Amino acid sequence: MSSSTPVPAGSTRRMPEPEVIMHQHLSMKRWFVFLVALMVVLSVALIVWVLFFALIDKATVAKLEASASLAVVLAPVLAAAAGVERLLETVFNIIEGSWKSMVAYLGRGLRWLNSVEVEVDAARQWLADVSTRYNEEMRLLQMKPGMSVTDLSNEMQVKITQSKVMLDLAEKRLADAQTNLGQVTSSDGYRSAKAAASIVLGLMIGVIVAALGQLQMFAMLGIGVVPARVDVLITGIVIGSGSYPVHSLVGILQQTKDTLDSAKGYLNRAAPAVKAVEQKITTLQSSAAGEPLTVQQAVVQTTSAQSTEGAPHS
Repeated sequence: MSSSTPVPAGSTRRMPEPEVIMHQHLSMKRWFVFLVALMVVLSVALIVWVLFFALIDKATVAKLEASASLAVVLAPVLAAAAGVERLLETVFNIIEGSWKSMVAYLGRGLRWLNSVEVEVDAARQWLADVSTRYNEEMRLLQMKPGMSVTDLSNEMQVKITQSKVMLDLAEKRLADAQTNLGQVTSSDGYRSAKAAASIVLGLMIGVIVAALGQLQMFAMLGIGVVPARVDVLITGIVIGSGSYPVHSLVGILQQTKDTLDSAKGYLNRAAPAVKAVEQKITTLQSSAAGEPLTVQQAVVQTTSAQSTEGAPHS
């Protein structure tokens, strides 16, 4: 048995004609343009729906305590962001497993996809041919006249070794072909397209979740001046950005809140305490010449300021 890599005779799949590849390319291009246009139309329609038609009520504005944790206050937003992120991962896993033509179009092109699929089929056929050849040779192996048991054992060992080498080559060829086929999702073109699609889809789903769930982030933070519809739209955009940006935003807001609370407490301690002091003033006044003096009393209220901050120690 030769150790060279033969072209499998049983392979029936062939590389499509250039006209067929061009037709596939145009078909995928039309699908891609249609999907982009659909996402743009849906995004505009979604914004109009939230701002004008959705049934959205103004949420009760919360009163935040000084020690309140924003991670707890914004827990619904964090949970919604994590759910949207998991949903997008599931959707793209399904697309990558079932819509290889679109993935290849966005990644390395349909010609590459066809050539790799042909290689995978050829590797599988070759592996099947090698296995069949191995079984056939083992079946025909028998002791010839004048052949000793040792010679038969040696011949069997040689054929087994040759067959194992061919089987290893066939399995490696198939594994390489399948690995090459799976690398389409790691191409730069597909990653860029996936990132852009994830952002748009995430924002759309986030706005829908915020509208249906009546999630209003500014109301949760105690800010009541933002209109309810605008609050829902901004909250949906925050949810759609993903769990990591939401966690970062919560961290920044928490640090800002802690800083403001600390500054407010310091100013309250340093502000002077105003004390009112009443003073009674007695005056003598003559009403007319020769008349006795009359005693008049008046109460004057004065204030004094004293800082509540302790005096510095020497």
